[in-house]
Amino acid sequence: MKRLSLLIILCMFLFGCMPQPQITESEAIAIIEQLHTNSFGTAEVISIDYSFGRYAVEWENEGNCEWGINHADGDDGSMEMKQASIC
Repeated sequence: MKRLSLLIILCMFLFGCMPQPQITESEAIAIIEQLHTNSFGTAEVISIDYSFGRYAVEWENEGNCEWGINHADGDDGSMEMKQASIC
């Protein structure tokens, strides 16, 4: 019983102390759309997930057959390309 109580308290502490992002999900989507929209087509966000202080944004631009995943920092919105492909 003590182990279960300790585990519950530990989980509450860990998940309760997770920092909230400074940029919103819609701001992260707007950054991705602006970054990957070009003269060939418009980028569309397929999925977005927030964990460990950053957004993982999956996007595609059907106009030039481009697809990728970017990581957006939850505090300042800086982008990092994780994966991209052009078919």
